[in-house]
Amino acid sequence: MLVTPELNARNRREALIAAGLAAITAAGLGWLFPVLWLLVGLSPLAYWWVRRRCLRRLAVMRQPFPAAWEAILRTHVAFFRALDETSQARFRQLVQIFLSEVRISGIRTEVDDTIRVLVAASAVIPIFGFEDWSYHRLHEVLIYPDAFDDAYRTSGGKENTILGMVGLHHLSGVMILSKPALLSGFDHPSGHHHVGVHEFAHLVERETQEYGIPPEVPWMAVRQWLRFVGQELAHPSRPRAKLNTYAYKNEHEFFAVLAEYFFTSPASLERQDPALYALMRDLFHQDPRALLGLAPRPAGGLGRNASCPCGSGKKYKHCCLAKAGS
Repeated sequence: MLVTPELNARNRREALIAAGLAAITAAGLGWLFPVLWLLVGLSPLAYWWVRRRCLRRLAVMRQPFPAAWEAILRTHVAFFRALDETSQARFRQLVQIFLSEVRISGIRTEVDDTIRVLVAASAVIPIFGFEDWSYHRLHEVLIYPDAFDDAYRTSGGKENTILGMVGLHHLSGVMILSKPALLSGFDHPSGHHHVGVHEFAHLVERETQEYGIPPEVPWMAVRQWLRFVGQELAHPSRPRAKLNTYAYKNEHEFFAVLAEYFFTSPASLERQDPALYALMRDLFHQDPRALLGLAPRPAGGLGRNASCPCGSGKKYKHCCLAKAGS
């Protein structure tokens, strides 16, 4: 998502080529039909069309990072706190670009800066090891007040067990997240559940299928992963220790559940299975165990008796924390 000097220079060359081809095409048509010489004026439009996204992202990256967003990252996101200053600056810019391109809407619940920034952080964490990445298919994230069912309804019944989902069919380009689950994933970073990372891991997998493997990921690691998943899913009755059995539903859930484990409890995963941890490290081009081992504790995290950030007016332990626990 970030526009580096190299990417900016490449995009400028591509824009000049597009403008040149448009001018040459217009000139050729104008030679045959003089009235079509007017089409030469479209060459600047071709230049702008190729440059538009790059220029918009450069403008976003130049904007100051809001102090309120900074406080949210430092309070809730251990991954961000563990980064050095240069990497933190990159993380901030990725958050800014994501929030400038993806709409976040509340469905019967309020969406404040905390929710918006935590959604963006969930998107950034899995792809932070990749130099050039975009969520091409994501246009909107819907925030639900609680878990929901297969029909996207939050009736409060026992069938409401879904905490997050990447939309299909008429909801293509949409992600749905439960607000309590999103908050719980960040405020209990040493657990194995993080609905934000889980759903964005699904998107990472889809993007690689459509747009190719990031250059940072070695092909040998991809082949090793495919072989490993095949072996694991062939024996669902013998799940790996501490890995949610939901992972064995299919290969996509296996990847997403393991991504949660990798980013929330990397030290535990490395102790349980060093080879698997090394494989995940290659796939994401990141080493969260080494990173989070250096993470300072927040100056004042969200206490159980604090007001819930969802805006309900209740204490956190009686609202989103209780919902996430149930």
